[in-house]
Amino acid sequence: MQVDIFTQVIVPVIGGLGIFMLGLEFMSNGIQNLAVNKMRALLAKIAGTPAKGVLAGTFITGIIQSSTAMTVMVVGLVNAGVIGLRPAISVIMGANIGTTLGNGLIALPLGPLGLLLAGIFALVHIFAKTEKVKNIALACMGFALIFYGLNLMTGGLRPLRSMPEVMSVISSLKADTYLNLIYCVLIAAGITAMIHSSSATIGIVMGLGAAGILDWKTAVAFSLGADLGTTITSWMASLNLTKNAKRAAYAHICFNIIGVAITIPLFFVSMDVLTWAMQWFGGDPGVAVVKDGKETFPLIPVAIGLYSTFFNIFNTVLL
Repeated sequence: MQVDIFTQVIVPVIGGLGIFMLGLEFMSNGIQNLAVNKMRALLAKIAGTPAKGVLAGTFITGIIQSSTAMTVMVVGLVNAGVIGLRPAISVIMGANIGTTLGNGLIALPLGPLGLLLAGIFALVHIFAKTEKVKNIALACMGFALIFYGLNLMTGGLRPLRSMPEVMSVISSLKADTYLNLIYCVLIAAGITAMIHSSSATIGIVMGLGAAGILDWKTAVAFSLGADLGTTITSWMASLNLTKNAKRAAYAHICFNIIGVAITIPLFFVSMDVLTWAMQWFGGDPGVAVVKDGKETFPLIPVAIGLYSTFFNIFNTVLL
């Protein structure tokens, strides 16, 4: 089958990625406009002990859906002397857990409804009379666009499977040995550092996995790298700040590096555990589903979201 690279691959993939990232931005902006000042005050009030800090970080990041914004906020509060260094570190740990809730939501199979819901909420946003309703509609529109963008990317990546040249390159990215696993993690970390969004990297990987381009274990390995690459933003935010603010950013970097370093030797054991756990979430993620003559792997995004959540919980409990 002849593939038209421009119309069948480049347009939907770049368009889908742009819509996906715009959706993340809209959702984050809408929620932050509604509650960011309250969240900042709540954070300063309750983040007194490590346990409270983790819970506050998880809860607030789960709501605003941006660990980057949360980490930068925490670094700013440390810089202003509102939060101490130790509570700030625990909040950052919680932020890593909170952001994975979004990855779980992204994995939901709502792609085809995304455009419809985005259109409805866009109309609500345009015609709303109050700022509160506008922000709620903006957040909901962003949420819908995330699914639509991911659906476009999956559709655009699927034709690559019929291109031997592309598949030979991608097939070399296979997390089947520890050396290849580290290679996949570093590639994903580099991509995330460049685009400053672990959610966007995970969205791309979910699209590659769902389209059958990447096998599910390799896709999960890429999600580990996304956790590593996202630390660059908090480091950049701290460059001109106080010593304690820099320490909070470095704690975020160390937290993720240590977590990935510990998880890599346990990766293949954890894949067996994940395979077992997936029986409660739909079955084997490596099994294809054929619909309208097209083969997809809808459980790979679910496996990535599940692994990402448990990786950050495990890492937080450990540290």
